[in-house]
Amino acid sequence: MSEQQIKEPRAAYAPAAVETGERTAERLQETVQIQFPPYFERFLEERDRRLSSDLAHLRVEIQHIREEIGLLRADTERRLAEAREERKALRQEMVAHLRWTLGLLFPIILGVLAIVFKVFFGMP
Repeated sequence: MSEQQIKEPRAAYAPAAVETGERTAERLQETVQIQFPPYFERFLEERDRRLSSDLAHLRVEIQHIREEIGLLRADTERRLAEAREERKALRQEMVAHLRWTLGLLFPIILGVLAIVFKVFFGMP
Protein backbone atom coordinates (compact mmCIF):
# COMPACT_ATOMS: atom_id res chain seq x y z
CA MET A 1 0.00 0.00 0.00
CA SER A 2 1.12 3.39 -0.75
CA GLU A 3 1.39 6.06 1.85
CA GLN A 4 -0.98 8.26 -0.04
CA GLN A 5 -3.84 5.81 0.38
CA ILE A 6 -3.34 5.54 4.08
CA LYS A 7 -3.15 9.25 4.77
CA GLU A 8 -6.13 10.40 2.74
CA PRO A 9 -7.71 13.42 4.29
CA ARG A 10 -11.10 12.80 5.87
CA ALA A 11 -13.82 15.23 6.65
CA ALA A 12 -13.62 16.13 10.29
CA TYR A 13 -16.73 15.77 12.41
CA ALA A 14 -18.48 19.10 12.67
CA PRO A 15 -21.80 19.78 14.36
CA ALA A 16 -24.62 20.96 12.15
CA ALA A 17 -24.63 24.66 11.70
CA VAL A 18 -27.17 26.42 13.85
CA GLU A 19 -29.79 27.95 11.60
CA THR A 20 -32.05 30.83 12.31
CA GLY A 21 -35.72 30.24 12.99
CA GLU A 22 -36.83 31.56 9.60
CA ARG A 23 -34.49 29.30 7.69
CA THR A 24 -35.58 26.30 9.74
CA ALA A 25 -39.24 27.11 9.10
CA GLU A 26 -38.57 27.41 5.35
CA ARG A 27 -36.76 24.08 5.32
CA LEU A 28 -39.59 22.46 7.25
CA GLN A 29 -42.14 23.80 4.79
CA GLU A 30 -40.08 22.47 1.90
CA THR A 31 -39.85 18.99 3.38
CA VAL A 32 -43.44 18.85 4.64
CA GLN A 33 -45.06 20.37 1.59
CA ILE A 34 -47.21 17.79 -0.12
CA GLN A 35 -48.05 18.06 -3.74
CA PHE A 36 -51.38 16.58 -4.69
CA PRO A 37 -51.73 15.05 -8.13
CA PRO A 38 -54.08 16.83 -10.55
CA TYR A 39 -56.72 14.08 -10.33
CA PHE A 40 -56.90 14.20 -6.52
CA GLU A 41 -60.11 16.28 -6.48
CA ARG A 42 -61.77 13.80 -8.79
CA PHE A 43 -60.74 11.04 -6.39
CA LEU A 44 -62.35 12.93 -3.49
CA GLU A 45 -65.56 13.43 -5.44
CA GLU A 46 -65.62 9.76 -6.37
CA ARG A 47 -65.08 8.80 -2.75
CA ASP A 48 -67.86 11.17 -1.62
CA ARG A 49 -70.26 9.69 -4.19
CA ARG A 50 -69.40 6.20 -3.08
CA LEU A 51 -69.88 7.06 0.60
CA SER A 52 -73.21 8.79 -0.06
CA SER A 53 -74.33 5.77 -2.08
CA ASP A 54 -73.34 3.44 0.76
CA LEU A 55 -75.12 5.63 3.29
CA ALA A 56 -78.28 5.64 1.17
CA HIS A 57 -78.10 1.85 0.94
CA LEU A 58 -77.66 1.61 4.72
CA ARG A 59 -80.64 3.92 5.28
CA VAL A 60 -82.82 1.66 3.13
CA GLU A 61 -81.60 -1.42 5.00
CA ILE A 62 -82.22 0.24 8.37
CA GLN A 63 -85.75 1.18 7.31
CA HIS A 64 -86.37 -2.39 6.15
CA ILE A 65 -85.09 -3.78 9.46
CA ARG A 66 -87.28 -1.33 11.40
CA GLU A 67 -90.33 -2.52 9.47
CA GLU A 68 -89.44 -6.15 10.19
CA ILE A 69 -88.98 -5.37 13.87
CA GLY A 70 -92.40 -3.67 13.91
CA LEU A 71 -94.00 -6.73 12.31
CA LEU A 72 -92.25 -9.06 14.75
CA ARG A 73 -93.32 -6.92 17.70
CA ALA A 74 -96.96 -6.94 16.53
CA ASP A 75 -96.82 -10.71 15.99
CA THR A 76 -95.30 -11.25 19.44
CA GLU A 77 -97.95 -9.10 21.11
CA ARG A 78 -100.69 -10.98 19.24
CA ARG A 79 -99.25 -14.33 20.32
CA LEU A 80 -98.97 -13.18 23.94
CA ALA A 81 -102.59 -12.04 23.91
CA GLU A 82 -103.65 -15.40 22.44
CA ALA A 83 -101.57 -17.23 25.06
CA ARG A 84 -103.24 -15.26 27.89
CA GLU A 85 -106.68 -16.06 26.45
CA GLU A 86 -105.72 -19.72 26.00
CA ARG A 87 -104.49 -19.81 29.60
CA LYS A 88 -107.85 -18.48 30.83
CA ALA A 89 -109.69 -21.06 28.73
CA LEU A 90 -107.50 -23.88 30.07
CA ARG A 91 -108.09 -22.70 33.65
CA GLN A 92 -111.87 -22.70 33.11
CA GLU A 93 -111.65 -26.16 31.56
CA MET A 94 -109.58 -27.39 34.50
CA VAL A 95 -112.15 -26.08 36.99
CA ALA A 96 -114.92 -27.78 35.00
CA HIS A 97 -113.05 -31.10 35.07
CA LEU A 98 -112.44 -30.75 38.82
CA ARG A 99 -116.14 -30.18 39.46
CA TRP A 100 -117.07 -33.13 37.24
CA THR A 101 -114.59 -35.38 39.05
CA LEU A 102 -115.79 -34.28 42.48
CA GLY A 103 -119.38 -34.77 41.34
CA LEU A 104 -118.60 -38.39 40.42
CA LEU A 105 -116.46 -39.10 43.47
CA PHE A 106 -118.87 -37.66 46.07
CA PRO A 107 -121.47 -40.47 45.81
CA ILE A 108 -118.68 -43.06 45.79
CA ILE A 109 -117.13 -41.59 48.95
CA LEU A 110 -120.56 -41.50 50.68
CA GLY A 111 -121.14 -45.13 49.74
CA VAL A 112 -117.75 -46.21 51.13
CA LEU A 113 -118.40 -44.30 54.37
CA ALA A 114 -121.82 -45.98 54.70
CA ILE A 115 -120.21 -49.41 54.25
CA VAL A 116 -117.51 -48.61 56.85
CA PHE A 117 -120.13 -47.49 59.41
CA LYS A 118 -122.26 -50.56 58.73
CA VAL A 119 -119.33 -52.94 59.12
CA PHE A 120 -117.75 -51.41 62.22
CA PHE A 121 -120.76 -50.02 64.05
CA GLY A 122 -123.31 -52.62 62.99
CA MET A 123 -125.96 -50.20 61.90
CA PRO A 124 -128.67 -51.53 59.64
